[in-house]
Amino acid sequence: MEIGNEKEVIALGREIFTDLWRLFGFKIIVCDDPNDVHKHWKEINSQDVAVIITEENWFFKMPLRLRLLAERSISPAWVKFPTLLHEGEDMLV
Repeated sequence: MEIGNEKEVIALGREIFTDLWRLFGFKIIVCDDPNDVHKHWKEINSQDVAVIITEENWFFKMPLRLRLLAERSISPAWVKFPTLLHEGEDMLV
């Protein structure tokens, strides 16, 4: 694969979630409120993005229309990881 053709992995969601993925060198987009994901929609669905990783609870709080588009998307693929923190908790679960 040529260097110019490499695809990105984006960690999308709350700051605590995205900061963990930044340690692996992934591009991050902090979006604490899932209702604001439309502000980043064009960037996360560019041709340079292969995978978008999110927290499961965050993903299911996205607006229904965008969540359905994400669930049906093949490229980029959306991967949901278990939620790190439950609402109102300060410690990692």
